[in-house]
Amino acid sequence: MLRRPRASACTILTCGLGLLLASSDGAAAAPRSYDGPAAVDAAAQLDAATLDVRTAVPTDDVDGDDAADTQGDDEGDDDEVEGDEVEGDPAADGQITASDAAAADAETQDGAEPPVSTDDLAATGDPMAIEVPRSAGRGKVPYRAPKHRVVYRNLLAGRINPLGLVDEITLGYRRRLSSKSTPMFRDAHVMLGAHGFLTPAFLRVGPAIEVQPVGVFSLGASYDYLAAFGTFQQLQSYRSPSASWGPKDLRRGVREGTNYATGGHLVTLTNVLQAKIKRFALRNTLRAYWSHVHLRKGDRVYYDQALDILMPQNGWALTNDTDVMAIFDFGLRVVVRHTLTHAFYRRSDFPPGEPVTQPNGPTSRLGPALAYTFFDRPGARFNRPTILVLAQWWLRHRWRTGTQLSAAVPYAAVGFSFEGDLYPARRRTRRSSESRPRR
Repeated sequence: MLRRPRASACTILTCGLGLLLASSDGAAAAPRSYDGPAAVDAAAQLDAATLDVRTAVPTDDVDGDDAADTQGDDEGDDDEVEGDEVEGDPAADGQITASDAAAADAETQDGAEPPVSTDDLAATGDPMAIEVPRSAGRGKVPYRAPKHRVVYRNLLAGRINPLGLVDEITLGYRRRLSSKSTPMFRDAHVMLGAHGFLTPAFLRVGPAIEVQPVGVFSLGASYDYLAAFGTFQQLQSYRSPSASWGPKDLRRGVREGTNYATGGHLVTLTNVLQAKIKRFALRNTLRAYWSHVHLRKGDRVYYDQALDILMPQNGWALTNDTDVMAIFDFGLRVVVRHTLTHAFYRRSDFPPGEPVTQPNGPTSRLGPALAYTFFDRPGARFNRPTILVLAQWWLRHRWRTGTQLSAAVPYAAVGFSFEGDLYPARRRTRRSSESRPRR
């Protein structure tokens, strides 16, 4: 009788030990559950703080603010939504692949801001164009622009000191160069188009090209035929760069009838370098201009109203804009801009016997700018309506720092810009009854 209880006890002990070992092995093989925010490792935190490239003008491959888009659509029509946001397979529209969506989800989980482009590489040759990078969106899935597009950009702006008014438009075919969804290559593109620059005093029009191989670097070139109407102090020319051409001299020239209509050619080369860390961005825009204008016999230089400097009849000048900015999610950008302008004079630009000097440059001005974008819906025909305000004080100028005009009078500009896709325009589709939430 003692053997049976001992056998039973051994059997129970063996079974209990086996269950204990089995439960231990199962726990080791089970998948690890989410441990909360404290489980984010150092690599993810570093990735969230890495350099985020934002790529200016006046233009689209961006992460839209999906929340703002949805809200705007619902207010207009509860039955209509943006085509890119309809439930289903986004890849069917050719806008985003599964790998891109996974990469976007990974960026959002890591706490990093979605990559944003500015598309602001305008073909403008006028520093009064004050386009600045767009605000950061926080959409769940990045907008993927089509490979082939027809886009436009428009800027209407006015300024004082010097006085000016301009409507500038760029229209062109744009091709995406990379299928990668990383911030460095998301906005890689080439654009071929036409550029127009119309003021009450002159017109510039011609072809333009933009190339952006990576997010931090872009190049542009444009050729413009220049037609001066002979109005609003334009065009006035002089025999030497040393001539007096200040604001008072320009007004006196109009009274004396020295301004006249003429034509010429202008080539503009543009180089943009830019980067962004969190909400702060730095951008440097360098533009070089070559001009050839038909002037009166004996004159060698002319007053360029856009650059506010005497340009050689057949020579080079440059402008350099350096922008330091803070970018906010609700559409506001706060910018500090420094602008430098210089014309290069050679022996042929001076009368015989006059020494070669650089009497008019470089000019320099510094001041703040504000830009507010009302909404950003990538792919729409009308997108990114933006109000721009710029005020800069002249630090160095031959005539505007006390000689003919007080340095307390700022260079001030205000503008309104917008852009859009003409083809293919972002579709609006109606939800099916199956996809509508039941109430």
